[in-house]
Amino acid sequence: MTSAPLADLQALLAARDRRGINTLLADWLDRDLVVGDRWGAFADILAQHGEWTLALRAVRRHRAAAPEDRTQWFAEAVMLARAGRNADARACIAPLLEKLPGDVRLAHFMGALSSEAGLFDDARRYFGLVLDADPQSGQTWLEMSAIHRFTQGDPLLDRLRRTVSNDAPNGSRAASLYALGKALDDIGDSDAAFSAFARGASLVAAERRYDAAADRAQADAVLAAWDGVVFPDFDGAAGSKRLFVTGLPRSGTTLVEQCLASHPAVAGGGELNLMSMAARESGGLGPAALAAFTCTGRGRGTLAGLYDHLVGERFAPGMRVVDKTLDASRLLGVIATVMPDAPIIWMRRDALDTAWSCYRTYFARGVPWSWSQDAIATHFALEDRLFAFWQARLGTRLLCVDYEALVTDPGTWIPRIVAHAGLPDDPRTLSPHETERAVLTSSVAQVRQPINRSAIGSGDRYRRHLTQFLDAYARQAT
Repeated sequence: MTSAPLADLQALLAARDRRGINTLLADWLDRDLVVGDRWGAFADILAQHGEWTLALRAVRRHRAAAPEDRTQWFAEAVMLARAGRNADARACIAPLLEKLPGDVRLAHFMGALSSEAGLFDDARRYFGLVLDADPQSGQTWLEMSAIHRFTQGDPLLDRLRRTVSNDAPNGSRAASLYALGKALDDIGDSDAAFSAFARGASLVAAERRYDAAADRAQADAVLAAWDGVVFPDFDGAAGSKRLFVTGLPRSGTTLVEQCLASHPAVAGGGELNLMSMAARESGGLGPAALAAFTCTGRGRGTLAGLYDHLVGERFAPGMRVVDKTLDASRLLGVIATVMPDAPIIWMRRDALDTAWSCYRTYFARGVPWSWSQDAIATHFALEDRLFAFWQARLGTRLLCVDYEALVTDPGTWIPRIVAHAGLPDDPRTLSPHETERAVLTSSVAQVRQPINRSAIGSGDRYRRHLTQFLDAYARQAT
């Protein structure tokens, strides 16, 4: 490959020209350009842009250059999983596992894919293979604990205790501590469970720091930018292809997504993070950025078209897709302006229960405020302000759903949610646990169970351990 084409790509990368980069790499793929060993890196760039069709073409081109290199097969399976194609990823990795049954990386990956698909017996078998070979694999313990109900005298709990008592890198040790906390919570040892979670959180907090000032500044900027803006009346969501579910993590958003995804016309999209890409395209989160973008001649329809294109990269044409991207509270002005027919559902849950559920969850990425009680209180208070702001401005476009009400009376609330989404009634939405689909959040096991009230009051057992949160939250709420 000559230096000229690479120079063109480097210039586009420096300018952060997403469209130009995508167009150039698509042209190279069409022309079967020889780029040495670079297709793997180019595939990652395309994946970051949400261009899964091109990303998969690139990663397959990379594999074709070294067909016997099993690493490239694994890279393709990972890309398929990232693209939301769980079954394809499992089919891709299975032949490798047959050839390399002792490869713990492959076994863990297959266990994770099986867990996401609800194939828990398979997942336990793969995770067991990993733990037999590598008892210090904290991430494997964490994922095993998510699908295993520990009991008194459980030999798996004894093994986990021994693992945590041994030295391990901080990341692996933190994950093992979260797994241990979940196991101890299962058997009702609240004090020991909280201690394990707190020790794990302190390790993660040291490496994944929360910038409270930046979080507050972003929320303040959103509130200031959209204050005084009048949004058009909402006439209902019939015919809308877009559907947003928001709320704090662990507030019930995955349950609502599962209910909606049980409808034959709907697909669960999970945390798509596509609106943030559209916002970057327009240059910001406020109306001024949208107005400036319109002056370039592309307009709001361009942003909606970009969003729809990126959704179409992952889901079948015609499907309505639930987007439950985290921190959508910062993007609702853009959503309401660019997609005036898009319904929004905001989940609210008891603050103590939500705080405890966040604190005890080892989030794989993002959510940097979840490792500290003070930080949780700060972020919760900001989200409360944003909720009140948007509820006052979006009117009937925004449906607020209390988690406690939903699980107590699903026969009333699920039809309301379905109607708000502009969908006809369907009895399958009332039995979401029966719907087979991949679930990537920490609710992977909960959504496979019938709707129940067991999580109501889950924070009460830990109230005396959470006084730091309660005091900080009370101060910031006044």
